[in-house]
Amino acid sequence: MMNLFEYILINCLRKARFIFALVVLNNNVFAKDCILNIYIAANYLANDTANSFKSKYDCRVEQNFFNENDEMLAKMAAGASGYDIIVPTSYAVDSLIRMGKLEKLDETRLPNLKNIDPQFLNPPYDNGNQYSVPYAYDNVMLAYNKDIFKRLGIKADSWAIIFDPKYLKLLKGKITVLNSQRNVFAAALLYLGKDPNSTKRKDLDAARNLIERAKPYWAKFDSDTYYRSLLRGNIWVAMSYSVDIFKTIADQKLAGQPVTIEAELQREGNMYELDNLVIPKTAENIDKVYTLINYLLEPSSAIELSAATGASIMNLPALKNINPELKQIDWIYPKNMTKMHSFKNYDPKTRVYVNEVWLELQLS
Repeated sequence: MMNLFEYILINCLRKARFIFALVVLNNNVFAKDCILNIYIAANYLANDTANSFKSKYDCRVEQNFFNENDEMLAKMAAGASGYDIIVPTSYAVDSLIRMGKLEKLDETRLPNLKNIDPQFLNPPYDNGNQYSVPYAYDNVMLAYNKDIFKRLGIKADSWAIIFDPKYLKLLKGKITVLNSQRNVFAAALLYLGKDPNSTKRKDLDAARNLIERAKPYWAKFDSDTYYRSLLRGNIWVAMSYSVDIFKTIADQKLAGQPVTIEAELQREGNMYELDNLVIPKTAENIDKVYTLINYLLEPSSAIELSAATGASIMNLPALKNINPELKQIDWIYPKNMTKMHSFKNYDPKTRVYVNEVWLELQLS
């Protein structure tokens, strides 16, 4: 038989357990941290922007990185989920739409879309911007060791540098090209005077033959560490992304490195990767997703992106307020956009063929 003290003690313990369970439940349901996962290339989001978004909206931006769009597409095709925003380039947007992976956008929730330069809206891969909004663009060109090029008496103003035996013999083992089938084929096609988006078999075969002849002179296909190799002096010329080279030159100056890196567009033309913000169908916190996309379209966010990464922005109010010296760098803001080409999606037959050729080139 329980005495009164034992009875009171047992009931107090039961109530304490009940209150503890409610506290745990409330924490799980109502106090869950807000985290938005963005799938993006490295060095493509300013830390200041991510931090200010967290401060203003109490929501953390978690970055997940991919090196090339084909890598991201393969992952999405295999059923990857957990991403709230993806930042793909032009042809990859088209592929994601065809896969049925993207949500249609509600533009009424993106008032800052008005800040984007109209020439970058309504692209052929997403007419009417039903699924994507422009974020920034990144140019593909040659970066090189200035001192060595001066000593060798060569200029980097042509794709001949990585395809013509006259230059290949001088630079053997000191060249890298991006581990990107689209960029390597586009450079070869431009050098041959062809459409960089050509799907004609004779054009693609001509590009393949050119690449096969040049490949023995290249050190490797490299999209990950080539800029470090340039900085160390191990590589003398590299097919490069402008954002990588912007950061490399900044690091070089900060560290007082003796190697001098410069970059240049090629006279045959260059590719630029117009990158976009899209919402995958697996995204969960849609309200916060729209808030983040709209925040990234703010002039202040675009200015921070430009200053931190050297990305080429198309936010008109922001362009009036970025560092004027930056706008004078031709490989960041090309003066002749008619010689800049964006990627178009391959039809399925061409995609299969180029994938097979690319695999053979990498294994040979």
